[in-house]
Amino acid sequence: MSEEKAASTTHALIFELEYVATATRKVEFESIKSAVGTKGVELSPIAFARSGMSPLHRPAITAVLLQAGKKADAIEKAVAEVDKKVSAFCANEAELDAGLEKLIKATMARGIPVVAFSALPESDAKALMAKLGLDEMGVELLIPEEIKDSFPRADDWLKMLKQCGKENSTLVAVVSSQVACKGALTAGAACIAVPDEFTSYQDFSGAKMVLDTLADEKPDVMLDLTLRM
Repeated sequence: MSEEKAASTTHALIFELEYVATATRKVEFESIKSAVGTKGVELSPIAFARSGMSPLHRPAITAVLLQAGKKADAIEKAVAEVDKKVSAFCANEAELDAGLEKLIKATMARGIPVVAFSALPESDAKALMAKLGLDEMGVELLIPEEIKDSFPRADDWLKMLKQCGKENSTLVAVVSSQVACKGALTAGAACIAVPDEFTSYQDFSGAKMVLDTLADEKPDVMLDLTLRM
């Protein structure tokens, strides 16, 4: 077995598609803010962060309304509005994070496979992969078989790794939230955390690196540190 083939079967890089590859969480905030505004709720970035920021829009809107002391009923229109805006962003407006692009290329140059996982509906995830050019780069898309209100926790990571045949691989996970980081660490991954404006206050203890952007560090430095597990 060649050294490149050995690396591809024993190691893997996996990242959050919508929150690491591009800025979907900001779009979710703006669209949820607009949607709950019709119910008399003025959503601030801090209130959004405290709501739990579920990747599923119905639970996300429900949490925001309940937190504001409002009833979370008759929200179908609000959910549809958020779904529509996020879908449009994925298909037409999203841009690939430049630091992640360099990291992916450096990883693949070592013969290591790269996987993007997503809590988006499959159609939106595929549209986003195409818009960002990740499918052309050879990044594998993983759509989890089950997505919970709080995702991805440790059991979600274990299921995803089994689903894509990486449960025995040395794993490097690039994540944006405390939930994703803690879950990946529990599943045995080395983590590179890249918080956004809504998750920067969260606890990323245990991560190998916590960066403002992936462009802040050279890809080979990140890989040398995390692949030595």
